[in-house]
Amino acid sequence: MLLSLLVLGLLAPSLILAADPCNPRYYPDGMVCVCDELWCDTIDPLTPTPNGIVQIFESDRDGNKRFVRRLQSFNGTEDPIGQVWNVILQPTQLHQEMLGIGGSFSDAAALNPGRLSPKMLRDAYTSFYGATGAEFALGRITISGSDFSTRPYSYDDVAEDIGLDSFNLVDEDISFKIPQLKLARELAAQDVKWYGSSWAPPAWMKTNGIVNGNGTLRDGPGSAIWVLFEILGQVVQNEPMTGFSETFPWNTCGFTAAMERDFIVQHLGPNLRAAGYNTPTNFSLMILDHDRAHVQNWTETILADPISNEFVAGTAVHWYFSEQVPMSVYDEIVARFNKFVLLTEASMVFGEDPVGLGSWYLAETYMQDIASTTQHSVAGWTDWNLALNMSGGPTWAGASERSAPIIVSDDASEFYKMPMYYALAHWSKFVVPGSRRMATVPVFPGTSDFRVTAFLRPDGGVTIVSYNMLMEDQVLNLTVPNKGTIKIRVGAKSFNSYLYY
Repeated sequence: MLLSLLVLGLLAPSLILAADPCNPRYYPDGMVCVCDELWCDTIDPLTPTPNGIVQIFESDRDGNKRFVRRLQSFNGTEDPIGQVWNVILQPTQLHQEMLGIGGSFSDAAALNPGRLSPKMLRDAYTSFYGATGAEFALGRITISGSDFSTRPYSYDDVAEDIGLDSFNLVDEDISFKIPQLKLARELAAQDVKWYGSSWAPPAWMKTNGIVNGNGTLRDGPGSAIWVLFEILGQVVQNEPMTGFSETFPWNTCGFTAAMERDFIVQHLGPNLRAAGYNTPTNFSLMILDHDRAHVQNWTETILADPISNEFVAGTAVHWYFSEQVPMSVYDEIVARFNKFVLLTEASMVFGEDPVGLGSWYLAETYMQDIASTTQHSVAGWTDWNLALNMSGGPTWAGASERSAPIIVSDDASEFYKMPMYYALAHWSKFVVPGSRRMATVPVFPGTSDFRVTAFLRPDGGVTIVSYNMLMEDQVLNLTVPNKGTIKIRVGAKSFNSYLYY
């Protein structure tokens, strides 16, 4: 015990005091951390500790903590007060390999940081991808326009341009998204996996002649139009079932599961393979990219088909409108098809105010969903827009505004790290690519208000993420074979990440 106390004393200065702290600002819904030309808070890179020492990182609502770190040892004398949750780790029983956590490069998510000074832009992407930030490991890139663009457009809006003579990237790509993707890649602490999603083909390729509303690809499989869409996209389709709604307000293109299967089999899969992308081993072609309600139909139609199955690496899902289908469906399809499930979009609005500056509630919904999905075989989680403006945009479609992990001020003199940012970082910085979810007793520790999820990292460390949505402190009584037991206070309204080696 004396040795543990000495180790804690020796480690504490370097482990606790190095990060630049939050510069807080308070709004009616809570606190944000302000970054400007002179200051931006950081999160220290993770470093191993001696055997038996646990690093505890805490963010909370009422104490305004953001990644405050403390140390505790196994088999210590701590006996915090609160309801006790007994959890036993099972280090030899491992589940899905994780792809990581990340965010999306829409036009809006690039236009807003693009208004910042070069120094602040670098701070923003360090906050997302850097070693002194959240260490995101995923990046979703919109292919041409989406609802979070300032206008409806595609890469070739010249009608009937079958030869694609007018195909071109646009200023949003050349001046904003591509330079910022390069910056993110330069700063990234992890080996980031990038993937694209197409919202809609050019309007002239659709049956209804407009980018939104009820319309599918013209002319059917084997036609020049279907071939062109494959060239333009090299992904299947974002939210394909929205393309059957007459009133759907923004970019879409309808695909049924059978249409998507035929598109993969007759066009996308063979052409990717001919181009040297030996899917799915070095090109992760994903199906669906829509809500959980459609997962069973899509996987039964596409993954159960032996021809389309061989081209597909996994299933992309969104978190919207999915309450009627249990999350256990992810366990079932992973067990049946042995292909990953990746959550590729989540976003929130805060009542009548789409942004909700400082809202802890928005962050809690993220923590809940990441914990619930990863406990049901999901291999990664991607937020929607990385950064938006004070109105939750820009968006051309109307009624689409959302909140985001970073909000850029109207005059671009500062940006605000939302509680959502720290919620994501409590996962992304610890559950790095190659981590494996670890079994526990009980199988799903806690409730929807208090949850614990454990992982074995590729560097041999063990990380545990917990959250407490309750108004009182709780106690995590953690038992680890060959290490012992540790009682950890889990503060009221808090997010926590633990790491030991």
